[in-house]
Amino acid sequence: MSNKNYLVLKNYKISDHTKWYDDRSKEKNLVNNYNEMEKIAVESAMKHLKGMNEIKIFRGEADNIRDVFKTNFFEIYELWKKGNNILYADLDVVFVNDHNYFEGDSFQMYNITQPHTTKDEHYGIEFEHFFNCGIRYYPSTMSQDVWEVGFKMIENWNPDRWDCEQVIYNQMMWSQGVSVEEVYKPQCAYQCLANPSMQDGSLINKTFNQIDMGDSYAIHVHGSRGSEDRLLLMKQLHDRTIPLVQEVLYL
Repeated sequence: MSNKNYLVLKNYKISDHTKWYDDRSKEKNLVNNYNEMEKIAVESAMKHLKGMNEIKIFRGEADNIRDVFKTNFFEIYELWKKGNNILYADLDVVFVNDHNYFEGDSFQMYNITQPHTTKDEHYGIEFEHFFNCGIRYYPSTMSQDVWEVGFKMIENWNPDRWDCEQVIYNQMMWSQGVSVEEVYKPQCAYQCLANPSMQDGSLINKTFNQIDMGDSYAIHVHGSRGSEDRLLLMKQLHDRTIPLVQEVLYL
């Protein structure tokens, strides 16, 4: 049993880029942009992620991003079985303030996504509070039963839904009987839906997250909405050329 605190990322070489939220096969510099995002995610974690012992980046080749989701589910499980605490983050996450995520006994996500409710007819489930899975924590103490929930669903993968993994991780989290108050911590996974340097951007983000960006520990810039612009945003947030604290005028 190794009993380390890992930050886990994944960066796979994908052949078919049509199975993201949109067809991204013609998106300019897609692969290079995500490689640059990886560098920023790692640099920012080294600076701000407290309690971390090691960074593990899973690499490989896959047909499409949805296959990567499934593969990475089992990769993380195998690392967890060795007795490790694991914080997973997407490549489009930048850590901006010091924080120790390696606490707690339950599988955890931290913030709602957009849309914040969803219904999945394939699985016959509905979530009033639908959390974003771009940052999630697997403590070594989480129950094997929670993994079993995921195993059953992944065997019955929804091929028609790009965010099927997010549905699975929500079912895993809520199966623990946790309350919204226990898991809702937007400061741990700030959702940057709009560029804060654009008109109304900061207001949109603050309204959604219910906190100032400056109070966050990690920011998810949603690279699937356009990797070139979101890479630039990550650089600006990491370098502080966009201030984390901005004045928001409510009219």
